This record gives sequence, structure tokens and C-alpha cells, in this order.
Amino acid sequence: MGLLADAGLPMHGSFLREAMELLVDRFVPSLDPENDLSALLHRLELNEADADWIEALPAGDGLWDELLAVPAEARWDAVQLLAHRAAALGLARDLLGLGPTERELDSPFARLPEAAAALRRGEDPGWERLLDACRVKLRGALAHLEEHGISTELVYRVDLLDAHLVRMGKVVDVIQGRLEGRAFAAELVRSKARARRLGTLVKGSLRLMARKVVEHTGRTGEHYIAASREEWARTFWSAAGGGALTAFTALFKYALGAVALAPLVGGLGFAANYTVSFVAMQFLGLTLASKQPAMTAASLAGALEDSRSRDRLEDLVAGITRSQVMATAGNVLVTIPAALALALAWRWFAGRPFVDPATAAHSLHGLHPFRSWTIPFAVLTGILLWMSSLAAGWAANWSAYRRLPEAVATHRRLRHWLGPAVAERLGGLVERHFSGVAGYVVLGLLLGFLPVAFAFAGLPVEVRHVTLNAASLALCAAQDVPPWADIAWGLAGILVIGVCNFGVSFHLALKTATRARGVAGAEPLMGLGRAFLKDPWRFLGPPR
Repeated sequence: MGLLADAGLPMHGSFLREAMELLVDRFVPSLDPENDLSALLHRLELNEADADWIEALPAGDGLWDELLAVPAEARWDAVQLLAHRAAALGLARDLLGLGPTERELDSPFARLPEAAAALRRGEDPGWERLLDACRVKLRGALAHLEEHGISTELVYRVDLLDAHLVRMGKVVDVIQGRLEGRAFAAELVRSKARARRLGTLVKGSLRLMARKVVEHTGRTGEHYIAASREEWARTFWSAAGGGALTAFTALFKYALGAVALAPLVGGLGFAANYTVSFVAMQFLGLTLASKQPAMTAASLAGALEDSRSRDRLEDLVAGITRSQVMATAGNVLVTIPAALALALAWRWFAGRPFVDPATAAHSLHGLHPFRSWTIPFAVLTGILLWMSSLAAGWAANWSAYRRLPEAVATHRRLRHWLGPAVAERLGGLVERHFSGVAGYVVLGLLLGFLPVAFAFAGLPVEVRHVTLNAASLALCAAQDVPPWADIAWGLAGILVIGVCNFGVSFHLALKTATRARGVAGAEPLMGLGRAFLKDPWRFLGPPR
């Protein structure tokens, strides 16, 4: 019975437990029970090519029916065992909540054990219709998840339920002679081969999560695409405010660096400085240019999936590029004079440069595009920017799945302590800012604490962020005898850092989004280079 009811099906009803079981099974030997055909199939380590070979063998010789000559009682036992397992999974409270409200025992999964027993007695319980009703229920659950937010655990259990339904149907088909033994043997080998791979489990359960994260990220990215002259100008002034705030962030960074702090405390201090600054930008409606590429790439992937015409695709890409240019200009062109003004004001009050000459020389040398590790560090920072966009998308999905804004607005204690009006406004703040704050918190932790973590391992890894380093360049330039050559190379380094930050994060986000959506990202974009050369102002200037 274990061969029919267990082989090729996950052992556990939990995604994490199943993943851990597969991981342990790969590296730790186990003693299989004797006289267990399912364990024997597992030890043979067959793959999908073996299943294809079995399917290609001549049909009708009866050999496989003899090899699978499991007693009829055991076959019916397997069907009933699978029916009970499917009913237990399908009647779980969280799965019952994924769809229209109904009486729990009206679910088609509740009727599976009784229907299997009736089928065993030779009665006609409408078996195929019942399986179809169960599949309709599963499709409804997946549709509910896609609309309201994805849970990896629930996606895994929906897939597990579907696998149980498929296996029950095939065993019944074998018993009633509609499926020959050879085809069923090939199916057992194929499902067992797939069940052995951890990558298959992870890919199957995370597919909808990846897509949902990308969709939430893409919705955020739409706000960064300027479609009119007013939005184009607003992008610049929003980024200008972000650049001015970044000047203070860089100032506090050097102030923290001048204090003799333990590495752990210093790393947490740098992370807190970045995080507070970024979160303030979120609530003040300011823009950090480096955040845009990963967000707008997800929007572009959505456009590719929607099969827009070439002109509409070019308009979208033009909106992305012109918005990125304005955001970068607003950040860099404002943060440099703002930081320089802060440094000169300090010199006027204190009588000395804010950054001591040795630190300034080290920082300026670290910005040289060719005589330092600026390019690899800028590429690493681009990866961190992409990771923070994934965190923001995941937070948006989690908030939607938990219905967090509505939960906050209707929370009994919050309404009692703060009043209904304040609680509802707080729910609105959660809806507007939760995912953005989550992404910025992750970015602040990565930029601030990652160099300290690498320093613990003896690796001098740093980050290179275009706006932060532009402000640092201005603070370090305010010396008694400015090193003009180093400043010039530092400006070139800022340009290189910007290209690496934006290019890497955009590439990774576009690749992730196109894979999650199942579209080809590069092919429809091949002709955009010619369109840019033909009319570059369309991609760089204001909307016409």
C-alpha cells in the first residue's frame, strides 16, 4: 500500500518540514524499513529519464501489471488512505478560508472518504465529479491567494492536495482497468524522481510568491515613471529633497566614524543613521534615485507580459529613463552643494574642516574609479538595492495577505486607546508606507552593517552608493588645500558608481520579474537602442 499511497508524494503537510527532510535525506544516511516497495523505489535513485524509458516500452504485454500485482484490497486501502489524508488537508481552517464562506462539511473534501468507501463497495458515488469539485475548490483557493496575497505554506499544501487527487484518480483507474500498469509505473518513477529534488519543491512552492512580490514591486515602480511634465518636474524636486536629506546622513556618518565605538555598536549606529534617513524620505514623500531601478524594472516586466505594442513599450521605457535621469540629477546636484554648505558652515564655526585631512584623503582615494575597488563595491551595492526591493515587495504581499491595514484600523485596543479616527488614519499610513518602510529598513541595515560584518571576517568590503558618496565627496572636498585632482577623479567615480548601482539593480530586478511572470525580457527590448539613437531627447527630456 505504501508504494501506491506514499511513493512520489511529499511526506509532510508543511513546506518547511518537507524541505528540511529532503535536505537531511541528501546528506544523512537512513535505514529504510524492510519489505517496503516505496523504500526500494527510493533507494534505486531513478530519474525522469528512466520514467521516459518505461513509457517507451511496448505496451500490452502484461509485464507491468504482474510487477505491480498489489492485492486488490491493498489498492483500495491506498485509495481510502489518500482520501482521508486529502480530507484532513482540505478541511484545515486556513484553507477553508480561501474562498466563499460555506458550511465546513459542505466542502467536497469532506465527502472524499465516504465516496472512496462507496466506490470500494461497487457503488457509484459520482467519483469523477467529486474529484473535479475538489480541483475547482483548489483553483478558487489559488485565485484567492493571488488576489489577496500569497502564503508559501498554503501554496505548498494546495499543490500537495492536487497531488493526492491525481494519485487517487490514477490508482482507481488502474483498479478499474482504464490505466495499464506500464503507464502507472512510469508515473510512480517520475513523481518519485521529482519528489527527491529540493529545487523542485522550492521552485514549485515559491513560484506564486515570486510573482506576487514582483507585482507589488511593479505597482510601486509605476509611481516613479513620469508621464507628464508636471510629474517630471515633481520627480526632480522630490529627489532634490532626498538629496538635501542625504547630505545630513553623510554628515552623521562621518560624525559616527570619528567616535571610538566598538565594531558592533558602530555598525548598528551606521545602520540606524541610514535607516532613519531613508524612512524619513518615505514619510516626507522624498525620492532616493537608487531605489527606482529595481521598482521600475518590475513595471517594465509587467508591460512585457501584457504584450504592449512597440510604441507603448517605447513610451514606458522613455518614462523610466527620463524619470531616472531627473531623480539622479535631483539627488546628486542638490546633495553636493548641500553637503558642501554644511562643511563650510562647520569650518566657519569650528575653524577646522569637518572631516580631518587623513580621512578625507582616504575617502577621496576610495572614490577613484580605477585605483580603488569602487566598481566591485558599486556592483555589490546594486545587488543590495535589488535585495531591498524584494524585501519591499515581500512586505507588501505579507501586508495584503494579513490584511494589515484593515486589521490596524479595526483593532479593538487601538480604537480604545487612540480613538476610531486615529486608528483608521493609522491603518491608512500602514497601507501607504508599510512596504516602503520595510524596504528602506532592509537597505539601511545592509548598507550600514554589512561592511562591519565583513570586517569581522577580515574582509575590507565597503559599499558605494551614488547619492551617499556624492555627499561624502563634498564633505571631504572642504579642505584648507583642496586636492582638485582627487576631487575630479571622485566626480568621475560618482558617475561610475551611479551606472553600476542603477545598471545592476535594474538588470537583476528585470531578470527576476521576467522569470516570475514567465516572459522573455530581452527580445522585445532589442529595438530600443535604435529608437534611442534616433530620438535621444524622447528618453532623456521632459514628456512632450
